[in-house]
This record gives sequence, C-alpha cells and structure tokens, in this order.
Amino acid sequence: MLLRIWNLILKEFIQFFRDWLMTVFILTLPVLQLVLLAHATGSRVSALPAAVLDLDRSSASRQMFAALDARRELDVCHYPSTLTDTRRLIDQGEAALAVIIPAGLAADMADFSRTPRVQVVVDGSSKVPALHALNAARDTLADFAGEYSSAPFPGLAAACGSTADSPVDLRTTIRYNPTLNARFFTVPAQVGFIVYQVTLVVASIGLTRERERGTLEQLMVVPLRRVELFIGKAIPALLVGALNFLLMLAVAVFVFEMPMRGSLPLLFVLTLLFIVAEIGYGMFISVFARTQQQAILFVFVLAMVDMTFSGYLVQVKHLPAVLQAIAQVVPFHHYLAIVRAVMLKGVGADALWPHAAAMMIMGLLVTAVAVHNLSRSLD
Repeated sequence: MLLRIWNLILKEFIQFFRDWLMTVFILTLPVLQLVLLAHATGSRVSALPAAVLDLDRSSASRQMFAALDARRELDVCHYPSTLTDTRRLIDQGEAALAVIIPAGLAADMADFSRTPRVQVVVDGSSKVPALHALNAARDTLADFAGEYSSAPFPGLAAACGSTADSPVDLRTTIRYNPTLNARFFTVPAQVGFIVYQVTLVVASIGLTRERERGTLEQLMVVPLRRVELFIGKAIPALLVGALNFLLMLAVAVFVFEMPMRGSLPLLFVLTLLFIVAEIGYGMFISVFARTQQQAILFVFVLAMVDMTFSGYLVQVKHLPAVLQAIAQVVPFHHYLAIVRAVMLKGVGADALWPHAAAMMIMGLLVTAVAVHNLSRSLD
C-alpha cells in the first residue's frame, strides 16, 4: 500500500513540475502578492491635498492654517476665495479636506462669551484618506486651541475639544500593536489567504487534470484503492501548502518585521490541520469539475464566499447574526483567528482548541463526502 501511494506521489510531483506555468504561479506569485499588499497597507498616508478658505484674514487665522500645513498628513495647497470654489475643489477630488475659517474668528477668540467655530469638510469617498485627514485636522485644531486653553481664548479650546482642564487623567495603553500599524492586521491575514488559495488550487486540479488528459482511466485499472488514490493526491497538496506557508511566514517576519509572539510549532501544526481541511474541499471540487478551468472557477467562487465569512475583509462580529452563525462552519474564518492570535498575541493551545476542533470537524465531514463521491464518480 505504501509503495503504491509513494509511486502516485512521485507521479504527481513529476506532473506538477512539468507544468511550468502552474509551478511559477505556486512558487512566485504568492510572494509577489504578499509583498504588494504589505507595501500598500504599510505605507503611511501623507501630503493629502487640503484647502483653506480664510474669511477672517487675521493673525489668528493665519496661525491656524500654518499649523494645518505643518502636519505631515496634510498639504495646504489650495486657497480658495469663495465657498463655491471650495466646493468645486472637493467635488473634483482636488482637495481631500477643506477648512473654512469664518469671518470674525479673531473677535470670537477675544470674547470669552463666544464660542469660535471652524468648519472642516472632508471628501469621504475614500475612507482611509478621509479618516487620516479628519484626524489630522482635529488634532491640529485641538493643539492650536490648547495654546489658548487657559488664556486668553478659553472658548476656542472648548470648541476644538481640548481636555486640558479635564478632571480625568486618561492614560492609554495599546497592546500587541502599539503603533496601530495596519500591516499587523492585513499581513497575517494575507499569509492565511495565500495558504488557503494555493492549497485549494493544487488539490482541486489533481483529479481534474487526470480526467482532462485521459489518464484517469489508467488509474482505474491499476491495483489502487480509492482511499489510496485520495491519499496519493492529497499528500502533494499538503506538502506544497506547508512549504508555501513557511515561505510566506518567513517573508512576513523577516522582510516586513511582523511579530511572531507565539509558538511556531503550534502554528505550524494548526496550519497543517487547516491545509488538510482545505484539501477535502479541493478534492470535493475535483470530483465534479470536468476541466481545470472549471476547477479554478469553482475555487474562485468558493474563495469569494469564504472571504465574506472569514473576517478577511469585514470582521465577523460586524456581520448580521445569521451570517455570523454561518461563519462558524467556514475553516478559513477559524484559521485567520488562529494566525492573528498566535502571531500578534502569543496565544496558546488552551485558547485555540475551539478553532482547531471546528476546522477538524469540517475537514472530516467534507473529506468523507469527497471520498464517497470520488468512489461513485470512478465506478
């Protein structure tokens, strides 16, 4: 039995390396995908174009927009003279943010009974730049107001949200990601998605390639049982997926300096469990797909569904209750939780066993269905 399975594994690797296009895709494109995403999410937002409409034209207003221009996130490059021009800059996307300083700002600042008002208009069509621009403007106005929080302009400090006189001494501690780097969230998820993607592709084209090339009938006449055929097709996918995981993890840790606070052996073992579960899905696809193109199409559809329920794009807790329940039977959802917990928080097996159990149960069920349908499709 072991010799028959070993010969089938050798045949799979020979066929795999003969298909040079698929080999290049499996070994190089995932690395490029990870690098591009890490660079895109790790780059800091800076020099967003901003407009300042100064209707007051006072010393205080000039100090205010000078402070805005000094921010790294903002580049005050537009000075419209009317509200119409300001709206045009926002509508045409030439300015991500507009600050409108009304007439009489200096007089309001000099009068304790008045509350100075400054309007900030943000282009919210792109969420991330809008949030950075808005936060930068708020922080700048709050700092500017803080300079006058005690005297002579306490009204401005209150309007801009200064807490210099607050009775609460608030001190914040951010664990696991002190700098709030977006890479800490996206790169581990991308590592998990690449492992998921590569495993599904390799597993789904195993039988499909045999059927498409007409060699499936030859496998049917050799003394090879169905379970042996399944194991012989699954082990190459398992090895390719494990190798791909180690490569992606090395790039994430050593190139992009992602933390690895937990146990690497634990993460590797749970990754193998996830790969085995996804091999079951891939073999299930290969049972019904008649061509490799169909198999890739099924993988694409399944990946879109799993990404929706996994927390890769939207956190599961933000989904409706029904969709949250569906997410619990998606192995990819549990694996992303494991990758982030081990890498970022250093969580151990005592907290991860529910995710591991869910992946194992779903993997066994889908594998059993795949083997059953494999027997029916070959008989």
